[in-house]
Amino acid sequence: MAASTSAVSISMYAELLPNIRQVTVAATLPTPSDATTSADVVDGGRRIRLLHQGRSETLELPAVVLTRGPPVLAVPQMPRSSLSWRLPVSMEQASAIRSAPESQAIPWSSVDLAPGSAIACRDCGTVIVRASRIRVWKDLPSENWAEMMEFWHCHKPHDHGKHDDEALANKGYGANSAITAQIGVGFVDITTFMLAESDCDNLLSD
Repeated sequence: MAASTSAVSISMYAELLPNIRQVTVAATLPTPSDATTSADVVDGGRRIRLLHQGRSETLELPAVVLTRGPPVLAVPQMPRSSLSWRLPVSMEQASAIRSAPESQAIPWSSVDLAPGSAIACRDCGTVIVRASRIRVWKDLPSENWAEMMEFWHCHKPHDHGKHDDEALANKGYGANSAITAQIGVGFVDITTFMLAESDCDNLLSD
């Protein structure tokens, strides 16, 4: 991602969306857009330039984008202070972008953590989870997993009743679309550890 802000408060932000091979660009103007407002892609698809009331701001994009014909970007006719565009990544870079999860850098996953590992504060060294307390590590599902389940099933599997509830509980997924902590089990995702309170020490609560 990239961001640029000038002294006259023209701000621009760009982010690469690797799964759909596009770059999204957002801009905020100090005053609503008018006839002086224009935007174009320059430097062979490497930068976007925004002009507004005699001011100019240029932002380097996180990936080279494809421009078809004149590299001028559409600006809405109705005045507005916020502008946005979606730009396709160039064919050369699109072939190099891998949308698979393994291509995206993540701090850790369950397979990277050894059973029995301790957890301590990086700053002060205080041990939060003692060694050998966590017997198994599991990956937390994505934040929208419950919504995705509605697409995977045309109806809820009522026929299996209690058996399915117990199976979900063993995986740490509660019957009401909630993730439940389990003693001896550590759940992990890109930014989070979820642990049973009884497995933790030296915790402070408000």
